[in-house]
Amino acid sequence: MHNVRVQFTVPNVESVVNLDVHVNGEKRNLKFRVETFDWHSENGSSEDLITILRDRIMNYDSEWELYHIGSPFDDKIPVTFKFKSAE
Repeated sequence: MHNVRVQFTVPNVESVVNLDVHVNGEKRNLKFRVETFDWHSENGSSEDLITILRDRIMNYDSEWELYHIGSPFDDKIPVTFKFKSAE
């Protein structure tokens, strides 16, 4: 299976983004969730912060898989998860 990544901006995401796409004429519904995690330097070194983030991602709801880790901003880091579908 080939992957196509398309970056899109959805303002004011509170919970889940539902995205309908057509692949070879077939409609598919994709669900994404963006979570922000603290990225404060007082929590330790960069290695410590990476360890904390890795732990949070690994222990995240098992129905969701990691899709993208964004760049830190305002002492937070956005992490996008994709709902695991039966595809």
